[in-house]
Amino acid sequence: MSEFVECQNCGRKFFAENIDCPYCRDEQEARERTAELRGASSAGGMYGVLFTSFMMVLAGVALLASLSMPRSPAGSPRLLLGLESLLALVTLAGLAARRRWARLLAILYILANAAVGVLALIGRGQVRALAWGPGPTAMLLFLLPFFSPQARDRFSR
Repeated sequence: MSEFVECQNCGRKFFAENIDCPYCRDEQEARERTAELRGASSAGGMYGVLFTSFMMVLAGVALLASLSMPRSPAGSPRLLLGLESLLALVTLAGLAARRRWARLLAILYILANAAVGVLALIGRGQVRALAWGPGPTAMLLFLLPFFSPQARDRFSR
């Protein structure tokens, strides 16, 4: 026959075989986990916004590239649009699944798109000294969260 003891803290009954109240211990652990999660989310708030914004940009790029493929001339422009769309979708899927390889792919995607944008401006003769324009270099803003310590924790699988 087992004895039940009443906890002095919470008033619940538990087996006397336990030294500490299991209900109070579980509630304390839950409070500690909640405090850890709150601290992590407040520290990474800006990075969370940048990750989400980048994923929305990727979805938009994939959609726009896919929609403009039928209207583009056959050959290399259509191939480049298809490659852009495919790469954006693969990067988006990897980031959504928080895969380790997606972090590197996102960094390469950002750098490649910024380089292509700058080279297009140079090719058209629109570059004056350091004025590259906001379009291509705006993508470089998304590099910030991928080099942060939060990115290592976020993409651990």
